[in-house]
Amino acid sequence: MPLQLGGVETMRPQLISWDPTFYDQLIEAQKEISKLKSQGFIVEYEKEGEARLVPPAKDQNIKVFRILSENGDDRLVWDRRIKKQVEEAFKKFKEFMQRGYSAYATFSNGAPGHKISEFDPGLEEILFRASEVTFVPRTVPG
Repeated sequence: MPLQLGGVETMRPQLISWDPTFYDQLIEAQKEISKLKSQGFIVEYEKEGEARLVPPAKDQNIKVFRILSENGDDRLVWDRRIKKQVEEAFKKFKEFMQRGYSAYATFSNGAPGHKISEFDPGLEEILFRASEVTFVPRTVPG
């Protein structure tokens, strides 16, 4: 579960799949798709047995820390319009840096990021990498 500041959360795209030959699975998938649509998700594509829904447009004031550690990829998010949340994020930034994490500015549009040493609440996303993290290559089932 993502870590949070002030109850703000991030949403990720959702893939719904079902076996179209089973009516019960189709009904459950339709319920899940309707639920996501009611939360503002948009159907990116829907074909027989599969649908992908993307979350609503991101609020430009919601900022994210991604923490890569022995726990995996945790997220800490805050709203930069709320002074208390920005102050808490600044404290967390200092804590991670004191614990030896490296910080990088990253961008959701794929633009290259860069290493940072100062907290900037205007950055879209800050990635923290613990020095002891071992990355395992992604495997594809054969």
